[in-house]
Amino acid sequence: MEKIRIRIYPDGIEGFVEKDTTILEGLEKLGIKLETLCGGAGWCGQCIVKVNGALSEISSNEKSILSNEMLIDGYRLACQAVIKGNIDIEIPPQTRLYGNQILTSGVVIEKAKINPDVKTFRISLPIPSLEDQRADLERLEDAIGSKISVSNLDILKKLPIILRESNFDIEAVIYRSELIDIRKPISKPLYGVAIDIGTTTIVAYLLDLKKGEIDVASSMNPQAKRGADVISRIDYSIRGGLQELRDLVVGEINRLIEELCNRQSIEPTDIYDITIVGNTTMMHIFLGVPPNYIAVSPYIPTFTRSMLLEASQLGIHINPRGKCYVLPNISGYVGADTVGVVLATRLYKGDGVKLALDIGTNGEMVLKDGDKLFACSTAAGPAFEGANITYGMRGAKGAIDHINIDDGKINVHVIGDVQPIGICGSGLLDAIAVMIELGILDETGKIVYPEGELIKDLIRKTENGLEFLLRANGGEILINQRDVRELQLAKSAIRAGIEILLEETGRDYKDIDTVYLAGAFGTYLNPESAVKIGLLPPIPIGRIYSVGNAAGEGAKLALLDKDQRRIAEEISKNISYIELSSRRDFQEKFMEFMYFETKR
Repeated sequence: MEKIRIRIYPDGIEGFVEKDTTILEGLEKLGIKLETLCGGAGWCGQCIVKVNGALSEISSNEKSILSNEMLIDGYRLACQAVIKGNIDIEIPPQTRLYGNQILTSGVVIEKAKINPDVKTFRISLPIPSLEDQRADLERLEDAIGSKISVSNLDILKKLPIILRESNFDIEAVIYRSELIDIRKPISKPLYGVAIDIGTTTIVAYLLDLKKGEIDVASSMNPQAKRGADVISRIDYSIRGGLQELRDLVVGEINRLIEELCNRQSIEPTDIYDITIVGNTTMMHIFLGVPPNYIAVSPYIPTFTRSMLLEASQLGIHINPRGKCYVLPNISGYVGADTVGVVLATRLYKGDGVKLALDIGTNGEMVLKDGDKLFACSTAAGPAFEGANITYGMRGAKGAIDHINIDDGKINVHVIGDVQPIGICGSGLLDAIAVMIELGILDETGKIVYPEGELIKDLIRKTENGLEFLLRANGGEILINQRDVRELQLAKSAIRAGIEILLEETGRDYKDIDTVYLAGAFGTYLNPESAVKIGLLPPIPIGRIYSVGNAAGEGAKLALLDKDQRRIAEEISKNISYIELSSRRDFQEKFMEFMYFETKR
């Protein structure tokens, strides 16, 4: 295959890649990663680069995303442009994949008791004699006081040796009623790991099963290079990539477990139990189960029930006889992560009307009214993740994450307090709220010339319409009409979903006592901005609470307390799922909430 030279600026890197590969593939082979929220499908517009050299013709996707001015200046989408000859590439800052902020902490409304499924028993057994000829296993059962099952032949082989080497003074590790290990009495702690497999990130919590959490490790989900959303990953699975996606996530989980073990100076064999949450697609891919039919009507998953499996069967590197409990899902698009949120927030308990939201590319929401729970999922689109936004990016150094007006001055905050290179979802939300407050947007979302000295130099007219400039630390980022429309689509989908849930219960937004905002976007957004733009109903701000990574907290609860697993399974069975895609009233509400409430 012919090799082509590429030079990369400002890195000063030079290398060779195969002809007829995309720029994205070529850069990846040279160790340079770009933002690719669509996994190279060409619709997110994140992988913009400036190129001089021989490339393929401009694709239809590039023409729809890049302006004529940008195309004339040599800008291309790295996932679409195919290398035909030697090229020089300039990578804009906002295109780089930086170290993103990963949300690991969450709020638990009510502390769980510690009552895990796996326990140790320190036992001194009577030594056998001619007067006491009970079998070793029977002797152990009598000492514990209950029947014990043995499903692993290695344990049975190990039992007589350990008993006699330790003079019948041993520790038995029991999972429910199954003997999964027997060891000399070393009084080592018993460990478990709770894992939240997010579409974007993976978080692993190490817990002492007698004391609680001791450490946490996190990373970006490596599957993201095959698509940032579940539909992209399902499509990649259908095209033969299921095993690759599974290997990526299992490999990353093992790496995080190794990192936790090294930091705490413990052995992976000291870990006996794992709990897993994630959306329904992530759960299918993790288990290697084809998720193909989740993506097409009537959106049927292979399973929603919980799964209890051998960790070794899944390729997870803990004790060879350790277990892995996968929390139950609710539907094809409301998964175990939502069950985790309901667990952590105790949404299923008490009186009143409560709403839990996890907002991302998909928005999962659960409404509790009395003893009834209703759930739905709506495709919000990628704007909250920074995709399809001109200078959009995830929450990382250089991203504008908050904007407000204070004492007549526009304050723009940048992560890392550096010159801005882009804007993340929470920053975009604030920007739209500020534009509404300043009269820069009309009720349809159109950017208009405002009145007042404060912003006369922040509106710029271009061939594509008006733009709103955000300035901070010597740099500026613009918000244009297309960005506003993307945000309108996302906020309207979420709000319409909320209204459908309220309608199902015969309730009004005024009846809502509490709103829990889960996940990274829900944690970092400004509730006032969310209400102002209409993402949330106009309820008092004091009723809105950010609960962080509540899905991960739910996984921890299920690890520490076996009763929480039973509750999780009841939640999964008892939630009424509402499919929005075929409902006419959802489409009507979607159009209704595209509009803003403005001063004009």
